[in-house]
Amino acid sequence: MIKRIKIEVKNLNKVIGDKQILNNISFTLDSEEHLVIIGSSGAGKSMLVKCMLGLEDLSSGSIIFQGNLISGNEDKQRFLANLGVCFQGNALFDSYNTWENIAFKSLYNERSPNVLKLKQLAIEKLEEVGLPVNVAEYYPSELSGGMQKRVGIARSIFSDPDILIFDEPTTGLDPLMSKKIISLIGKIIKDSKKTAITITHDINLAMFLASKIILIDAGEIEWAGCPTQALSSKNKLLKVFLNG
Repeated sequence: MIKRIKIEVKNLNKVIGDKQILNNISFTLDSEEHLVIIGSSGAGKSMLVKCMLGLEDLSSGSIIFQGNLISGNEDKQRFLANLGVCFQGNALFDSYNTWENIAFKSLYNERSPNVLKLKQLAIEKLEEVGLPVNVAEYYPSELSGGMQKRVGIARSIFSDPDILIFDEPTTGLDPLMSKKIISLIGKIIKDSKKTAITITHDINLAMFLASKIILIDAGEIEWAGCPTQALSSKNKLLKVFLNG
């Protein structure tokens, strides 16, 4: 089966003041591929995500979604509607309970939301990420870090988006919980056959989940390939990541 290109990033540059944050970033992401972008803190990973989410304007370059150039605001909104994002800090609203956080986008963007239907769907997503039904009424302050991360993942898959983005999904978690979250993400992507992008500094996550890896350093692509190629690569920086 020939897989279609979902996203193509071409010659993306981001300059702030006189500092080049991203330099000539280019890559493609096919349907059902899982791209993992790795790099140290400050390498430019988070800025790349912000540019893709429209939170930062591109200095130059382009993003193409399913063959269509994303240029105007209407294109950007159509693209964003196809994304499910799990943010690094979970980005849960303290004043909303768990199910309201999961269904937030639909609850407050739809003109006449069916609240009962949305709540039931949110509970189904809770169960998909391994949380009990009663957690639906809990508030973020009542959840552990691992539970909050699972709620963030549930929110990212709530609207059945074409593309999932996970920004540093294991940051702040202990090793045991990190493994559980990595396994959960892998299961969700495998079962749903979604296209996905994960941003991380965790090489174990990259090697376990990725079909394609990009290593970013100082705003540039230092290395790109699959996990098998990573093991035999002579790239010095990649070896530092692999050797921990």
